[in-house]
Amino acid sequence: MASTSWSAALLLIAAGCSASVGSIGAVLGRDNESEALYVRDVPPGLAAERAGLIPGDEILMIDGVYVRDLSSAEVRDRLRGDVGSAVELTVVRGRDVRRVRVVRGALKAHEGIKPREERILP
Repeated sequence: MASTSWSAALLLIAAGCSASVGSIGAVLGRDNESEALYVRDVPPGLAAERAGLIPGDEILMIDGVYVRDLSSAEVRDRLRGDVGSAVELTVVRGRDVRRVRVVRGALKAHEGIKPREERILP
């Protein structure tokens, strides 16, 4: 990952939605300069872990739409959906590009992970 400033980590496992709203269950971060979206954390037992995502994976596409063309709100909306529904991610890991199907799980708070904004300086 490039050493540039980051926007707030998108916490996609918590808060404020009805029980029928599902998520991929991962903490994501976005590079402010390139608009690249990275997996920052994969809490145990959630959908992202079951699908095989790992910290450092770059998410290029969500259901065939380039992430760099989407706002943070649009990314969140595309990753959320009905519990049990699936989303297809195109992910870069090292030199490999792979498609990963994630079946959304229920949104729930995860202890120890709090949404925050941080700036990583070069």
